[in-house]
Amino acid sequence: FASIISFDAFRFAEKLLTQPLQIIIGEKPGGFGSYRDGYEIFHKAASTKKDLMVVENTSHYDLYDKPEPVRKAVAKLTSFFKENL
Repeated sequence: FASIISFDAFRFAEKLLTQPLQIIIGEKPGGFGSYRDGYEIFHKAASTKKDLMVVENTSHYDLYDKPEPVRKAVAKLTSFFKENL
């Protein structure tokens, strides 16, 4: 149980996260922590090719089901995958 409680998904990002990385977050911080986590993993990641897209006037949850923020995120991911896959 202690291992689960103390789990840190970003612990080895400085060493292991070397592949191209696209992070998309909403501009409005919420209670879940994804805004903060997006910046944290962006700065920790060892990848030399990384991008952080902040969608204006958008929360984390808007990126799930509001058409315009979803459209922006999908457009960004589409170009990222075309370039890196």
